[in-house]
Amino acid sequence: ITGAPSSGKSTTMQLIRQQMSDKIIVVPESAAVLLSGGFPAPSHDDIEQIRAFQLAIIQTHISLEEIFSKQNPTINWMLLDRTIVDGAGFWPDGADAYFKEFKVDPEKEFARYDFVLFFELPDKKAFGGLNDLRFHNYEQSLESEKRLREVWSKHPRFIEIKATEIFEDKIQVAVGIINEITKV
Repeated sequence: ITGAPSSGKSTTMQLIRQQMSDKIIVVPESAAVLLSGGFPAPSHDDIEQIRAFQLAIIQTHISLEEIFSKQNPTINWMLLDRTIVDGAGFWPDGADAYFKEFKVDPEKEFARYDFVLFFELPDKKAFGGLNDLRFHNYEQSLESEKRLREVWSKHPRFIEIKATEIFEDKIQVAVGIINEITKV
């Protein structure tokens, strides 16, 4: 699952964890794990802080995928709240610079994931705003959404979950799609 901050990913993940934990491993967002554990949010204008944060995200994500997979060998589906490709949506110099800086091969990463569910950001009046683990305002989230869509739309099984007037409707659409995918 990918998309801009405050697009509904975490809420969907919580619901999937409650309803389908017997058939889907739910892996939390690495950035959220780090931030909730006390890792400081980087300043938007300090490239060294952003680089350090991205390195920590990459290392944490790789470890989370490996550990969750090993702890749940009988479950065939893993639902990830972002992957290391998502860093391209937040890197100040753009996606190509991110892939080069962190030696991430997007094609190799795409091949690791069967589907990509992209959550569209709601309009500004419905934006969830900043919370304890978020440090992006609406304009920054829109820019991230644009970059993430550009990168992930190249995945052969890219599915966009459009914003809806009623937030819960969007979540139900996403859960329905996840149910269909995991029946395969």
